[in-house]
This record gives sequence, structure tokens and C-alpha cells, in this order.
Amino acid sequence: MRLSRKAAGIAAAVAILSAVVPATAAVASPRSTCYGGRVCLYADFDYNRGQADHWRDFMQDDSDFSDNNWLNWDFSNSWESMDNDTSSVRNRIGCSATLWQHPGFTGAHSTFMNNSNDGFLANNAIDDDRASALDIWCR
Repeated sequence: MRLSRKAAGIAAAVAILSAVVPATAAVASPRSTCYGGRVCLYADFDYNRGQADHWRDFMQDDSDFSDNNWLNWDFSNSWESMDNDTSSVRNRIGCSATLWQHPGFTGAHSTFMNNSNDGFLANNAIDDDRASALDIWCR
């Protein structure tokens, strides 16, 4: 059975799409989850929904965010500093985690219990775009 040129073109397009779509669909945005054993920070409100997807996850303290850059949705370096740029948080570390206003764990701060989410840091003492350090309390 011979395919017409149109049918052959459609079949070729379907073959190409089926090869491309699974590869891109397999890359899930990190904002959709925050894996256990981590504290995930996001550059925008509501875990970046509808905004640039800059995020970072931590498994231990970080006393100064000024030497950290946000990651893009595909885990590549965004080359944008995350210092004073956090707007939401998910805590899956297994204990409390505190965001601090200044490096070295000083200034205003907000503590987040294990398995807590806050998509709007502007309503906390740490406020929006002021976090410069993360202290994890698993001691």
C-alpha cells in the first residue's frame, strides 16, 4: 500500500513530534515539587507561577546568598543573584528552617516548620526580596 504525499508528510511530522515531545515533557519544572530533605526558595510569589522560573534548593545552612545564583527551570544557571530576591518558600527538610534578612543569620527573620509552604513572603517578618541567609535547625 502506497501513501499519498500528504499522508507521508503527516506521518513524518508525527514521527518527528513524537521524538521531540517526550524529551521536553520529561523535564518537569522544579517549582511543581520540592523533594524531601530540601528547603526550596523561589524568586517570585506563589512558587513562580506565571513568572520567570528561578528557584534554588538547599540541604544545609547558607550564611550568605550573595555568592549564589538562581537556577532556571531546566537546572541551568540563571546568572542572577538570589541575594535579596526570595518571594516564596517550601520546607521539606524534616525540621525548621529560618530565612534571615542579613548574611551571618542576623536581622529580621521568619521560621518555617517542616512541610510548610509560603507563597507570599511579604506577609512575614522576612518580607519580600530581603532574604540573605538560610539557617536549618536539624540539630
